[in-house]
Amino acid sequence: MDDRNMLSDARKYCVDAEMLDGTAIRIRAIRPDDQERLHDHFKGLSEKSVYFRFMGIRRDLSPQDLKRLTELDFRNHVGLAATLIENGRERFIGVGRYICGADPTRAEVAFAILDGFQGRGIGTLLLEHLSLIADANGVTEFEADVLGENRQMLEVFAHSGFESHRTLDSGVVRLRSSTRKILKKVF
Repeated sequence: MDDRNMLSDARKYCVDAEMLDGTAIRIRAIRPDDQERLHDHFKGLSEKSVYFRFMGIRRDLSPQDLKRLTELDFRNHVGLAATLIENGRERFIGVGRYICGADPTRAEVAFAILDGFQGRGIGTLLLEHLSLIADANGVTEFEADVLGENRQMLEVFAHSGFESHRTLDSGVVRLRSSTRKILKKVF
């Protein structure tokens, strides 16, 4: 499938990519049949990574959460997974998504990368591919709220061109960037 077709139906989005160390991975659309893979991914995150992603303690994903996070419209809610094949099974090593609010040209973007794979370029790859889909869907700006202590995610955003606006009273850094700014910086 060529890039235009993938972007016109992002439910079919699937590309091969490489981590910074050259390891081959796949970046693909999250599907309704990914509930178990997504749950396993969540269970594989450290308590610290869960805290950084959800800005609080969360012990599990409910069946309703899993349904909401895998049954996506790929216009206002887009989710991508970075995957590896291990022992003949596909494994999620990173997940990225964006969700539009009331303004369909702006979306909040978030990521969760397994601890053993952090710092290997997966967050950046997911951001790049989400930007492609966002641009095709008319989303012109990404926003993210990141805890100030989450240095790795702040670096991913800084290298992509996100601008930061620190909210001092809560320790949260508010980031925002044009999706096209990200695409120009990357491609």
